[in-house]
Amino acid sequence: MFAHCGPFPLTEGLDRSRTVGLVVQGVYGNLFAGVPAVIVFFVISGFCVHYPQRNASTVAVLPFLLRRYLRIGIPLAVAVLLAAPLNVSLSLFHNSILWSLAAELIYYTLYPLLLPLRTRFGWDKLIGVAYLLAGCAVLTEPGAKDYSPFGFKLNWMIAFPCWLLGCRLAEVELNPAAAQSIARRVWQWRGGIWFLSWVCSVLRFHSPLGYPWTMDLFALPVFCWLRVEIIAARVNGANPLLEWAGQWSYSIYLVHMIAQSGFGMLGLPNFGFNLNWLIMTTFILLASYAFYLLVERPGHLLARRAGILLKRGEAAKA
Repeated sequence: MFAHCGPFPLTEGLDRSRTVGLVVQGVYGNLFAGVPAVIVFFVISGFCVHYPQRNASTVAVLPFLLRRYLRIGIPLAVAVLLAAPLNVSLSLFHNSILWSLAAELIYYTLYPLLLPLRTRFGWDKLIGVAYLLAGCAVLTEPGAKDYSPFGFKLNWMIAFPCWLLGCRLAEVELNPAAAQSIARRVWQWRGGIWFLSWVCSVLRFHSPLGYPWTMDLFALPVFCWLRVEIIAARVNGANPLLEWAGQWSYSIYLVHMIAQSGFGMLGLPNFGFNLNWLIMTTFILLASYAFYLLVERPGHLLARRAGILLKRGEAAKA
C-alpha cells in the first residue's frame, strides 16, 4: 500500500538538487518496496496451501480447486467491478497488481499435480527445476525491471520457485531445543529482510538488475526468516493486532488503489502534507476493512462451505 499510495511524507520539501537531499530521498523512497512484499506473500501462500496436506500424497482435487478459486475469485471480481468507474486499471492481469493473483490461480491448479511429484522426487528437486525454468523465462527479457514484460504466460513461472519454497517450509521440522534462542533473533531477521528488500528496490531503480533477477534469490532468506517467525510465534505467541489485520490484508491488497482514487474524488481541502497523508491512509484502511466485511469474509465462508459440500457429495457417491 505504501509503495503505491506513498509512505509518510517525511521527505516532502527536501531540496533534491543537493547531493544530501537526493541521497536521503533515495534511501527513504526505497524503504517500502511492493514487489518484495509480494514475494513474501508467495512464500506464505505456498506454506498455507500445503500445510494442511503436508502428510498427504493426494488431495481431493475438485473441492480443493473450488475452495481456492472462490476464495481468490469472489473478492477479485468485485474489486475489478469497483475499479472500472474509478478509472483504476485492474483488468490487465499481467500489467497491474493482479499479476500475482493470476499466478496464484495457476499455482492452485498445479498443486494437485505437484503432490505426487513431491512424494516421488521431493520438494528440493522440484524447486531446483523451478529455478531453472524461471531463469530461462527471465532470459527472454533480461533487461526487464518488473514482471509485466513477460506477460501472463511467463510471470507465474518466474515466481514459481518462491511459492514452492513455501510448500517446502510447511514440512520443515522445528527443533524445540533451539526454539528459545532462535525466537530471540526474530527482530534481527525482520530488520535483515527489510534491508534486503531495500537493496532489491535500489537495484531495480538504480542498476541494470530488475526484480525478475533478484526476487527468486530474495525468496531464499525469506524462507529462513519465515521459519524464525513460526518458531517465535510458537514460543512467544502471535501478536493479536497483527493476527487481526492479517485477516483482511487481501482486501488491502485489492482495494488500496481503488480507495486512493475514490479519496481523490472527495475534493477535500488541503490540510498540509502530513494531515493529508494521515486522512488518506485512514480512508484506505477503513475502505479495505469494509470491503473485507462486505465481500471478502462472506466469500471466504462461501468457499469453505462449497468445498465441504462438494467433498461430502463425492464421498457419498464413492
